[in-house]
Amino acid sequence: MTGLRITRSTAAIPLCVAMFTLLSEPVAAQDATSPVDGTGKNVATEVSQLRAKVTELEQQRAEAIERVDDLLARVEMLEMRLEAVPITEGEALAMRGRYSAPTTRAVPADPAFSYWQGETPQQGLQGSSGAPGREETDDRKAPAPTEAVVEVAQQRQGRFGDRVGLELGLDYSHFDNARINLNGFLALDAIFLGTISIDQVTADIFSVTPALRVGVTDRLIVSAEMPYLYRISNFRSGGAGGNASGLVEKTVRYDGFGDMTAGASYRLFRETAGRPDLVINARVKAPTGKHPFGVELIEVEGSQGNLSVPSRLSTGSGVWGMSIGLSALKTIDPLVVFGSLTYFRNFQKGFKDIDEAEGMQPGRVDIGDAFQVGAGVAFALNEKSSISLSYNQRLVQRTRIRRVGEDWRNIIGSQANVGFVNIGATFSLGRHLSLISTVGVGLTEDSPDLAVSVRLPYRF
Repeated sequence: MTGLRITRSTAAIPLCVAMFTLLSEPVAAQDATSPVDGTGKNVATEVSQLRAKVTELEQQRAEAIERVDDLLARVEMLEMRLEAVPITEGEALAMRGRYSAPTTRAVPADPAFSYWQGETPQQGLQGSSGAPGREETDDRKAPAPTEAVVEVAQQRQGRFGDRVGLELGLDYSHFDNARINLNGFLALDAIFLGTISIDQVTADIFSVTPALRVGVTDRLIVSAEMPYLYRISNFRSGGAGGNASGLVEKTVRYDGFGDMTAGASYRLFRETAGRPDLVINARVKAPTGKHPFGVELIEVEGSQGNLSVPSRLSTGSGVWGMSIGLSALKTIDPLVVFGSLTYFRNFQKGFKDIDEAEGMQPGRVDIGDAFQVGAGVAFALNEKSSISLSYNQRLVQRTRIRRVGEDWRNIIGSQANVGFVNIGATFSLGRHLSLISTVGVGLTEDSPDLAVSVRLPYRF
């Protein structure tokens, strides 16, 4: 097949044969001025016939050239297929189920809060081989042929390969808690003597979180973020003064910077056909926000002792902390399955006042450590959008306090079980910008009733 060659000169063969035939026919010599030849034929008629035949042959020649051009195009196509020219990486990524060569990319995020999530198509999923100059030979199946699936994968694992990235996060959380307070004692094991109040607390937290991410190498990234919080808490109490219909309420507002966090993420293994993508994350939290210890309680006027509210609200934990975790991700086109395991450690710290009572009560506080596990799945709707469903659960240990000169004691009710279901959507707005939205619903009493998050990561 490769030896076949057809040129346009071949198309001239029918015309040459026809002209040779016409010229070889015997035509008697005649006088140029005579309208009739020796056989009595009209010269003008014969010339007209010859011109008509020449016109017909020219049409046949044009058709032959068109057929030859078509054959040449087919031959060139067959020769390209036989030569087996390799396709480009971009063409490979556009083919579902095909294989593409790995590239060296990296830059993960925090698996505990999933703050860093989303990247340029295919960079985060293909990872790096490790040592400079080393080439990996194990081809893998391209797991995310669409931008939407790639964005979800990098949303969970991190934005590998980007040197600098900025992100703006907008978050809203709502809490609602009601309880019955009894202040008195039981007489004869059946009659309660004292005051009864029904308290309800609702809280709304708005936060704006700018974040910066810098890629050190293709497998390591460092990041930092500083949230700014605005809190509104409404306290209501019924049964004031022993009157069941007596209601009193008080709203407290406070705003300020929260706890600053900084961390690093390192890719252990990139995703292959038989192995998930593995990233280890470590973060440090600095107590830059207002702590909740030693905040005095103020009795609300008209509540007759039934309702007391804090003089201010906290915007941080007040102690240093760190977290370390491992996250895994596997692409099963068009699904992305992910999971994470994280440990949170809070360090002891001393405060000049750790009690809400009047006067200074110095001591130390030991906030309980926590363990978090999460898992989820994402599905690409089209080239630019995807939806995800995930579940996170965090188990928090008890908090302990110790006043100066006393022993450690546990704070009753300080342990927590936070279970959360998240429904998210990711949209690719362009080559450098994405939109990540999440709506979460709490499943336990310690969880927020509702949480809404919108994040806009921009990569340079």
